[in-house]
Amino acid sequence: MQTSLFTGISGLNANLSSMSVVGNNIANVNTIGFKSSRVTFSEVLSQTLSGTNQIGLGVNMSSIQKIFSQGAFKTTGNILDMAISGDGFFILRDPTINATYYSRAGQFQTDKDGYIVNPEGLRLQGYMANASGVLGNDLEDIRLSTNTVAPNPTSEVKITANLDSNSSITGYVFTSGSNDEIAFTYGTNNYTVSLITDGGLTSGSAYDGGSVAAAIKAALESQVSSATFTVTYDDQTGKFTVTNDSSNSSNLTLDWSSSSSASILGFNSASSGAITPGNSDTSDNAGGAFFLAKAGETSNFSTPITVYDSLGNAHVVTIYFRKDELSSVGNVWEWYAVVDSTDTTSGSTEIQARGTITFNTSGALYSESAITYPTGGFDFTGGADQDQQINFEFGTSIAQGGTGTDGTTQYGSNSAVSSLEQDGYAAGTLQRLTIDLDGILTGIFSNGRDRVLAQVLLADFPSPVGLSNAGRNLFVETYDSGQRLINAPGSAGLGLIHASTLELSNVDIAQEFVNMITAQRGFQANSRIITTTDDILAEMVNLKR
Repeated sequence: MQTSLFTGISGLNANLSSMSVVGNNIANVNTIGFKSSRVTFSEVLSQTLSGTNQIGLGVNMSSIQKIFSQGAFKTTGNILDMAISGDGFFILRDPTINATYYSRAGQFQTDKDGYIVNPEGLRLQGYMANASGVLGNDLEDIRLSTNTVAPNPTSEVKITANLDSNSSITGYVFTSGSNDEIAFTYGTNNYTVSLITDGGLTSGSAYDGGSVAAAIKAALESQVSSATFTVTYDDQTGKFTVTNDSSNSSNLTLDWSSSSSASILGFNSASSGAITPGNSDTSDNAGGAFFLAKAGETSNFSTPITVYDSLGNAHVVTIYFRKDELSSVGNVWEWYAVVDSTDTTSGSTEIQARGTITFNTSGALYSESAITYPTGGFDFTGGADQDQQINFEFGTSIAQGGTGTDGTTQYGSNSAVSSLEQDGYAAGTLQRLTIDLDGILTGIFSNGRDRVLAQVLLADFPSPVGLSNAGRNLFVETYDSGQRLINAPGSAGLGLIHASTLELSNVDIAQEFVNMITAQRGFQANSRIITTTDDILAEMVNLKR
């Protein structure tokens, strides 16, 4: 008789416990990252009356199990709010007692020391990156202490462009008394003429080859009025051809050893020899040259590029391209890296790097010369390192084993730059963060650079339901849960990280209401067992009356 009383009491206690679990679930319906629980019951060992006749002794609460199903997501405006889509737990460390906890709640912020912490001040753990953005291999507290990034001087410039194959070879500047004279003999008379005084050119001005050819003709005929000379210029080869008058009987001899203009006109031989009437002499090499004072007029194309010195100061370097000659392979172009006087320590506009690039007859980059630094390197103002070496690359040439078409080319279309890159940058301050699905925190700085700062790691367990609840949305490892397994998000079966997102509680209100009704009915029914048993006991007492 008394057994039924105690059986009813066990039922009351079990259903009260179930009601407590339901109440806790409902109370935490709005708790971020909360995982609901459920109660499991088991029968108490039975008493045997005879043979297989057994009477149960009631019910026990067997366990309270955590349900780690995925909660819904809520988007927030805080980049440090993180939600795990899939399995895994955030790893948190309490710095006051050096204890480790695990949580699904991703409400994070930074403290005064730059550590990423949860609302209770526990620090989020993962891998930290070095100053180059390379992640380490030690699990540690994630700290966003990097508010600035140091400047990086430019060491390499990559230029992808097309240089117009139809460009004329140019670059003719004559200075009185310097490179303007031509010495020649006509018949038995010797003459020295000036392309400026006798040819009509202006000292220090830049001219194209056709204008220079006309000046040569005018200078020769200014001394020999009875002859008519023909002077032509081929703007694709850069060569001049001087033809003697066919109607006269006198020979023309160009004395280039005594002429100051021989080099710029492309004549290497000491003398043309006797040019008989109707015959001609052509210059040995392409004429013209790049003149710094007339950079824009003695080049075919230019493009500015901003580079950075060792202090992160920006400087504009202008790259000038000049078609130079036609070699056995194809056209050769010169390039000059010019720094304006306001940016050089000498206070003068200077060529601080130069070289040549050769194209084949298909317009592909065939080869590049070694870079020459006339001043020893780039000497920028502002107290930065001097003789800064900057390597200029125009693509992978055929001589380097490439196709010659992945970089700078020389086709029959307008000269234009399609890509311009350099690896330098100024100092910058941290502007914002991004967090990708793999948990990698990247800093975006004011100088336009980005750098990996850290990576959030996740922990998983062989049996997550074996974790012990430590309150505050925290769990601790137990023997039943097994040892933790730490990996990057998205690997080894772990979930992914969603930034600016929080995982909501996985409590199902409708289900909890059903559970609550079930627990209430169970409690009510068990209470009836006790009252009914009490009535029977009362009747038994009354039997003696």
